[in-house]
Amino acid sequence: MASDRPDQLHTTARRLRELVEPLAAAVYFAPEAQQRYEALGLNYFEGYFCSRSAPLGAAPWRVVSGVFAAFKPAVVERAVTGGWQKAEPQALLDARLAGARDQFARMVGEPTAAMVAAADVLLELTEGVDMSGRPLFAGLAGLPVPGADDPAGRLWRAADRVREHRGDGHIAAWISRVDATEITVLTERWWGIEPGSYVWTRGWDGDDVAAARARLTERGLLDGEGDLTDAGRDLREQIEAATDRAERDLVDRLGDRADELFSTLAPWSRALVGEGGYPADVSAMFG
Repeated sequence: MASDRPDQLHTTARRLRELVEPLAAAVYFAPEAQQRYEALGLNYFEGYFCSRSAPLGAAPWRVVSGVFAAFKPAVVERAVTGGWQKAEPQALLDARLAGARDQFARMVGEPTAAMVAAADVLLELTEGVDMSGRPLFAGLAGLPVPGADDPAGRLWRAADRVREHRGDGHIAAWISRVDATEITVLTERWWGIEPGSYVWTRGWDGDDVAAARARLTERGLLDGEGDLTDAGRDLREQIEAATDRAERDLVDRLGDRADELFSTLAPWSRALVGEGGYPADVSAMFG
């Protein structure tokens, strides 16, 4: 099994992440989804937080903040409180699925039987796996899966389950090591992108970021220039490695089908990167 070969586990888990991420998360940048949220009266942030958390029902903002973890709570509070005053969870779930389906049609092309086959493999990876400590994945696992007559919808739902399974595992990997602002600051430097260019997307302001950098510097994880020290880089890699290990059940289930699945997913994943889809600069961080 891949979990008995650490290098193979990490390689397979990260390649799965790289390919599934655009398939699942391009919907957050889809005008097709945003237009549907706007038709329900929601702004971008309300649509994002409420549509993504809708598998949990109309969860209060404190629950959503805890589940999403890396976002500034005040930002979550405004978006979730406002969003649930305007729409019900099922309306957001329907809008998100329809938006993803239409985005696939625009960026990937006509749905095919190959999408159904790939979706079935991804669904098999997550069907019946342990949901302990994975609240967002657990919520998604309880949703109906589009049938074979909806190839794009089925593939998107399957990819979203795999994506949020890893996301929940990632939170578990960092929560005892760093706080919500610190993980984002560390990740920016680990990815090698401009400081502050990612952390603001999680709602943290300049004072929040400055305080986080000061704490990380005091711990010897950042140097005086704000770059990762060897200790900081090692810690961030440990977090990612722990996240990979939390995917061992999925990797083991995939087994020797990995190369075939990855070859199938790659063209669709690439097609969803770009204008009106998953941001190219973010996608490059995983490559």
